[in-house]
Amino acid sequence: MSETPGPDSSDRSAILGLLTAYVFGLDHRDFTSVAAVFTEDAEVENVFDAYLAEGTQFSGLTTGGSAVADGARQLFRSLDATQHLLGAQTVEFTDAGAHASTQIVAHHHRGGEHYHTGGTYEDDLVRAADGWRISRRTLRIHWTTGSPDVFLPS
Repeated sequence: MSETPGPDSSDRSAILGLLTAYVFGLDHRDFTSVAAVFTEDAEVENVFDAYLAEGTQFSGLTTGGSAVADGARQLFRSLDATQHLLGAQTVEFTDAGAHASTQIVAHHHRGGEHYHTGGTYEDDLVRAADGWRISRRTLRIHWTTGSPDVFLPS
């Protein structure tokens, strides 16, 4: 019987690289790459702090990496540009895999209008045959500025 080796610094680097691949995928509209960071049964939940009225419009649960990518494709279709910035990050290894917390700032632009958000990705990750994948993500939005109307078709 062989044991699976424990996590090491290359695992931490692979996880941070995966999180970066997600935001580059969004900003480059590479939705195949977006889907690839998740397991096919991943759960992704968007949660807005209670004081943010637009939270009812954008909160919800999506299941599956392909569904997450399709949702992003639909949401971003009216935007001219986005930029997702990753801030402070932690990675902790667990019996089930790993947990990562990442501060984010996301810029969404259409014409002269914008909608910026700030929050945290809370990710549970598993080691798949082809590398680390996100099995559960909670995006907690703590602040916004601008208008969410940039996401509405023009």
